[in-house]
Amino acid sequence: MRIIMRSETARARARRRSNGPRRLAAWIAGWCLCSPVSAAQWELHPSLDVGAFSDDNIQLSTGPHQSTSGYVGAVRLDGKGTTETSKTTFNGFVAHTGYSKGDVPDKTEEGLLLNAQKQTSERGTLGLDGEYRHDALFQTVTTSLQRGTGNIRDTDIGLSTNALVRRNYRVLQPWWNWLLTEASSMRLAYRLTDSTFGNDAGTGLFDYREHLLTATYAHQLNPRDEFNLTANVARYRPETGDNDANTEQLLAGVGRAFSETLRGSFAIGAGRTTVDLPTGDQRSSGLVTTASLRQTSELSTLEGVLSRDVTPSGAGQALRTDQLRIWWSRKLSSETEFILETQLFRNRALEGSGTGVNRRYYDLSPQLRWQWLENIYIVGSYHYRKQKYDADPKSADSNAVFLGLSYGL
Repeated sequence: MRIIMRSETARARARRRSNGPRRLAAWIAGWCLCSPVSAAQWELHPSLDVGAFSDDNIQLSTGPHQSTSGYVGAVRLDGKGTTETSKTTFNGFVAHTGYSKGDVPDKTEEGLLLNAQKQTSERGTLGLDGEYRHDALFQTVTTSLQRGTGNIRDTDIGLSTNALVRRNYRVLQPWWNWLLTEASSMRLAYRLTDSTFGNDAGTGLFDYREHLLTATYAHQLNPRDEFNLTANVARYRPETGDNDANTEQLLAGVGRAFSETLRGSFAIGAGRTTVDLPTGDQRSSGLVTTASLRQTSELSTLEGVLSRDVTPSGAGQALRTDQLRIWWSRKLSSETEFILETQLFRNRALEGSGTGVNRRYYDLSPQLRWQWLENIYIVGSYHYRKQKYDADPKSADSNAVFLGLSYGL
């Protein structure tokens, strides 16, 4: 693994930015080539989304602003491949947003999500999860990579309201699960997050990397209940030259299957973070918690996550983050589906006033999908966003509506 030194030149940083997507593609291609592709049964589902939107404060400005409208076109491809011992799923998209009103430049975003696993023996399973996104931080319309609560370690949405900034966000996470006995197992995972920004001069954004190593021991107490113990070690490395953060955490938790369709989990523990500052090391300790709930049935799916953790950030320092995410889908009829997505988070500096990083962000988006023809859906949604920085007496909110068509096979 190549380590980026603090004295890295601008040319080397540019080279690393351009090679990031290639490295991710190489990882994915290598995984696919090592899998028994010829024996796999693949399902591919392409789709096309087009629509128009209007937003009264697209850049979440606290000052004077004007409404914006435009169009969105997105091409998606979802796939799944299975064999007797392996399973691979991926979701990808390319989306273009054109703004016909206002002074916001057009944007093109791409994304890819990969989840793969292979049973290596009767006891062992090897997996690889990957994610790549080239996106803007100020607004998202139809660029969700998956149906669910998403990546809870990414809370940079809204961090910059500059419409020119683009982010390359990459995650690679190999993992290994081993059955110790019929009732207990051990899981080891390593997660590399690499985030870089373009057109970011004067925005206060900084490229960063995070290395996260996780070890979990799980024991099945009975058919419904499980006990688990998790240790996390994280290394956050921003390109500021300062604020390197080392975090160690230990959590104990339980999981319970309340019924065949409802399952929940809760974990609590403590963590310690050491930040490398020019004046010396700064240490902080705090509570770490996570709670999740998942309900599935023929008519609905509900996912929820509530957590407190130390997360990486493009603000140039690790942050203490409290957040709530909910994703709910409900079939109203054979042709109609209602979807609700919401996320609320509170970011704070680990120590001190945290000017420029302490903020609250709220995001609520109800959506209605109606099957018009066999493969064509009419989609309508409302999107509310609000952001408040502690150092700013004013808050910014946004109201947006979207209406479009979705064609999928």
